[in-house]
Amino acid sequence: MKKTTPEGGAVTVADVLVSELAAWGITLYFGIPGSSSLPLVDAVRKYPDARYIVVRHEQTAALAASAYNKFTGKIAVCLTIAGRGATNLATGLYDAKEDRASVLALSGQVQAQYTGPGGIQEIDQDAFFRPIAVFNNTVATRRRRSNS
Repeated sequence: MKKTTPEGGAVTVADVLVSELAAWGITLYFGIPGSSSLPLVDAVRKYPDARYIVVRHEQTAALAASAYNKFTGKIAVCLTIAGRGATNLATGLYDAKEDRASVLALSGQVQAQYTGPGGIQEIDQDAFFRPIAVFNNTVATRRRRSNS
């Protein structure tokens, strides 16, 4: 039996991620919606306890998440698109790093077939975030093979 969202749609990876973060008490998101982050933005919208605050620049999202942790001790998410949106998080994430504030940065990524040299809005995000982040990883999905 397939799981469904409260709206009756199929559960996505983004839905599961938002649900798991909420279970950890992470329900506040700062960011700018964009094509590569829309599945997560949509999942946040569907989750009743989650709150998404739209900012005007990605740097503001990271600084807001950092400030939220410094003032409350709770973790917030800065959510952005791939490429230049992700790189714009750097100043806020360095602020968090220097002050030992906990922030969760989530960025979209272009589809796998568009990664690599010449890909639009595509950079090696793992390499970019390595000096800033305590933990850094790319989550990729693959289609399941049928056993038939």
